Amino acid sequence: MANSARDPFWQAKVDHEGLINPTHRESIENLCTACHAPQGYHEAHMTGKVGPNGYTMEDLLDDELGLDGVGCTGCHSIDDVGLAGRHNGDLPINEENVAWGGFENPWDGLMSGQTGFIPAYGEHMRSSEVCASCHSLYTHTQDLDGEETGNVFFEQTTYLEWVNSAFNAENVQCQTCHMPLVEGGVIAATQPNWLFPQRFGKHHLVGGNAFMLKLMRDNAVQLSLSASPTQFDSTIARTVASLQRETARLSVNQLASAPGEWAFEVEVENLAGHKFPSGYPARVAFLEFILTDGGTDTLFHSGRWSEAGGIFGRDEAYEPHWNEINAEDQVQVYELVMGDVTGANTQVLERADVILKDNRLVPRGFSALHPVYDTVQVGPMAVLDADFNRRDGEEGSGTDVLVYRIAAGSEAAQVEATVRLHYQAVPARWVSALFEFSDASERISAFESMYNDADRTPVVVASTKANGWPGFDPDASDWRVAPNPVVAGDRLRLIPAGTEQPTAVRLLDASGRLVRELRVEEALEGHVVSDLAAGTYLLHLLFEQRQQSIRWIKG
Repeated sequence: MANSARDPFWQAKVDHEGLINPTHRESIENLCTACHAPQGYHEAHMTGKVGPNGYTMEDLLDDELGLDGVGCTGCHSIDDVGLAGRHNGDLPINEENVAWGGFENPWDGLMSGQTGFIPAYGEHMRSSEVCASCHSLYTHTQDLDGEETGNVFFEQTTYLEWVNSAFNAENVQCQTCHMPLVEGGVIAATQPNWLFPQRFGKHHLVGGNAFMLKLMRDNAVQLSLSASPTQFDSTIARTVASLQRETARLSVNQLASAPGEWAFEVEVENLAGHKFPSGYPARVAFLEFILTDGGTDTLFHSGRWSEAGGIFGRDEAYEPHWNEINAEDQVQVYELVMGDVTGANTQVLERADVILKDNRLVPRGFSALHPVYDTVQVGPMAVLDADFNRRDGEEGSGTDVLVYRIAAGSEAAQVEATVRLHYQAVPARWVSALFEFSDASERISAFESMYNDADRTPVVVASTKANGWPGFDPDASDWRVAPNPVVAGDRLRLIPAGTEQPTAVRLLDASGRLVRELRVEEALEGHVVSDLAAGTYLLHLLFEQRQQSIRWIKG
């Protein structure tokens, strides 16, 4: 947040919007600086230092207070005045030098004497509402000639997504994740000596944009940033940890399938208190699905990505929301896609008029009946998906389920399905439209150079694996083995289920290679495995109409 005003992507994008719509460039800049440079913005407006067009980029770049980005008083000066209904950076800034905080009955002598700010307790500083204004943003739609149409487009709705979630009902605030409490509280100062520990949230304030943190770290001198590489690295580490621990969960299970076909069901669950991705509409998450034969041969691969930041198979306009994927050029991409007044895909914020696609994962408890749904609605494709945000027919699961059904012949006794959920904060496709204006803007040109030099590897948010077997039928009666694990002196014995008998029994190693064939009678009576090395093995059963593999361990 401290670098929000120096963020080169943000500066380049503000230039881009102004170049597209030059007749109201200053009003765009005044809107954008309200949240990215709130201290400079409000100081200038309060003191009358701005002209009729507001606080522009020219004003910002000549204002050290503004270039401090979102500093301490950018948040702690916010009064508790109608916060939940505010948007577009309309912050009710206190003009009496009161600094609101979470400490009850603070002693104000030292702080007010040294800084001029009077500390005061404000319960609202612990609520999500204090985040609302800068995380609820709409734009006034412009047509292709730069004329306002009268429509508004809700570009960023992170706060309202939280409102329409179970987290709101359960009193889990934004600060719970983004400002985790210090266990046991803290004593804020050494004077006076009668202070006692009070509740304090760590001001980590991390989001999910590890990419821009790395880019700014690597260009800190050019951007005049004061944070050290070590400080950047600690924030990057927290950001990645948040993405990987608190954002999403994956599960994958094999389904019954026809001969010569593999089928796996993947469930993606959103763990965040808002949509994922959320915020700025460039951000995307996508699924990578890899099916291998248990060795080195890849049978199927959807969702491959390139070092340049692209996703293989992604359609030129935008990828559909998939319920079932059966080709490698189909990939599940969770994203917001904006359309202009002609219905064409656009990355120009001021031209956004309609939602062409919004299948971003919604938070648990999200409901189409909630009063704010019209501002956080699911897009036209995902809304028709019967299992999007539904589990067992009940709305509010915060999940999406899709099936990978693959016609891939293989003689392998076992296959392995690997699923990864990737996150891209600044995809190559989004910035390509921006870079078309590099010759017209030094800031766009500078960011393009930084972007081209950056590592664009997406962040793996979650991953999981599952094995699969030919002829798998989850509804069939499963046989098992005992004991499991097998220890010294034990025999491996096959335990039947039902009257169906296998026609063959094969002992395989963990990679699916044949170790030996067993007679059915021998397997039922108990097979000596003392000659096998310790490790994981499979007992593969062939029936008339199906197959089953049983994992067991030799101790």
